[in-house]
Amino acid sequence: MKSGVVALIGRPNVGKSTFLNTILQETISIVTPKAQTTRDQIRGIVTEDRGQIVFVDTPGIHRAKEGGINEFMIQEVRRALDGPDVVLYLIDPNSKPEAERLVIDFLKQADAKLIVVVNKADLRKYDMGKFAWLEGFVTEIQTAIEGTKCKFLKAVEISAERDEGVQTLLTDMFELLPEGHPLYEDPDSLTDRSSRFVVSELIRKQLFMKLGDELPYSCAVEIESFLENKKPITISAMIYVERDSQKGMVIGAGGKKIKEIGSSARVEIEALLGEKVFLELRVKVLEAWTSESRKMKGLGYGLDQKKSKKRAQR
Repeated sequence: MKSGVVALIGRPNVGKSTFLNTILQETISIVTPKAQTTRDQIRGIVTEDRGQIVFVDTPGIHRAKEGGINEFMIQEVRRALDGPDVVLYLIDPNSKPEAERLVIDFLKQADAKLIVVVNKADLRKYDMGKFAWLEGFVTEIQTAIEGTKCKFLKAVEISAERDEGVQTLLTDMFELLPEGHPLYEDPDSLTDRSSRFVVSELIRKQLFMKLGDELPYSCAVEIESFLENKKPITISAMIYVERDSQKGMVIGAGGKKIKEIGSSARVEIEALLGEKVFLELRVKVLEAWTSESRKMKGLGYGLDQKKSKKRAQR
């Protein structure tokens, strides 16, 4: 059997989470039209007769200020590049070389085989010009990582949303991985994340879908209770915001907005769990939680302070 780890990296909103969900045929990593939806590493596990692949979805690579939630997201990317067998670097043809060059710095630290994956290949039929810059940029990547431990293999085109080219790429992954025992024993496991985590993410997804452009980035979700033995399953979650004005916007006039968020989240949670769910949502102000490391850690976004200090010194 083949066994190994494949890291998914790229700029925000290139389709990494969509790719993972398509591979798994299950929604494990939330997807919204807004950039930087993913905050944590999300592991998706594919187990077949030919072996097991652990795919690691990561936040989009961007320039992050030191010490806040954005630095945590970048640390998650760096952790994912510590030891994978293969790196899939996803690119959106709507992007530009100057935006993508930031990713090359991350590739240089990876001791892994590299495949450049141009996503949204179905756009070719509408606008061939979108793809004109990619050939030259792929050559630029090869030149930039020459002499590093990151070994370029090839570039491929897929459409993750349409499941075009995805299964062929999956076969390529199995061929590239070493022989070995599965990293996870349960062949039915799709992720190493708990149901509580996935439920919190589904609630956070609805915050992105139902609220304005900026507000969801100031929101965090904590599952306070998860009673699986009750019928229906009873879940209580707290939504944290940074200011009183934000709390009012999440709740909405007469509680209309929070009911809308809860109703949409409950539908997806019931689909995930396969049972009826009673979902209670509350909102609380936790000032400056996106920038204060102690508060971030309490919500599950713990920064590696040693690495933060080293970058600050440089």
